[in-house]
Amino acid sequence: MYILYTNAKKETAYIGQTVHLQRRMQKHLSDASRKKLDTALFIGNEKFNQSATYNIETNLINFFIADKKYELQNKSQTMDSKMHDYYNKEYYDQTFFKHIWEELRQHKVVRESLEELRNKDVFKLSPYKELSAEQMDLKYHIIDYCKKHINDGQHSIFFIEGDAGTGKSVVLSSTFNTIQDFSYDKSSKLYGTKNYLLVNHQEMLKTYKEISESLPNLKKKSFMKPTSFINQQTKSNASVADIVFVDEAHLLLSKKDSYNNFKQDNHLEEIIKQSKITIVVFDRRQVLKLKSYWDSKMLDSIKKRLAQRSIYADESISNSS
Repeated sequence: MYILYTNAKKETAYIGQTVHLQRRMQKHLSDASRKKLDTALFIGNEKFNQSATYNIETNLINFFIADKKYELQNKSQTMDSKMHDYYNKEYYDQTFFKHIWEELRQHKVVRESLEELRNKDVFKLSPYKELSAEQMDLKYHIIDYCKKHINDGQHSIFFIEGDAGTGKSVVLSSTFNTIQDFSYDKSSKLYGTKNYLLVNHQEMLKTYKEISESLPNLKKKSFMKPTSFINQQTKSNASVADIVFVDEAHLLLSKKDSYNNFKQDNHLEEIIKQSKITIVVFDRRQVLKLKSYWDSKMLDSIKKRLAQRSIYADESISNSS
């Protein structure tokens, strides 16, 4: 395990693991952005195995994001980053990792305790959280769907339904981060795409923006409230956005709301009009107020009106954490 970092004006770090240390460090030294990191910290254990180091690497990234001292250079890890058990996992995941973190605190590489960080929403929504096999499958499905339909020339909509506590927002955070990494990758079908994540919940919006401060390809301007996005798109006559993720879509306005400066019929239809691909996360059981009242009839009505120019995919996520 290793952490490369600099305490220059812009505190930056990169977290990794390797079985070929010299070769890996030489590769980093040939990377212009990595060469700026002037300090290297190595973590070893004679009983390490690949599963243990991967587990610790993921934990370090998650807690570094929550600690917010460093901006990480890490991009999305392998698409197979799903939860799995391995021999002695509890020891490496808890006892050994806690020892590492306290050492880092003593050397002032990190600031807060694990207990403090675990209670932060930034930690709970980290896009580097390990996903269950079911959540990983859904992430695969969304990304494949985006790659398949990004150049269709018509509106494509992917609905995800699930009850509260099933990990929908964690999947969305992880998927959006990977999509944004692809948007900077010249070899990807999603290179150059202009994407957004919308949420009509102020605290969650704040959390997403806080996460963006720690990762290279996430920008605060990509996280917006639905009304702000719709008004931005319509007032500036901007080109249609490429991929728009809508978290907690049950909070979208289902009617006009002049008080909140929304003058169209409903949020969902306007978002779909302003995006090539719309990824919608919805929980029918969490309708909170009349102006955000969504039922099956209303959703089906929107689908029918857009049926001539839209592709739909429906997916559900069940008991994953």
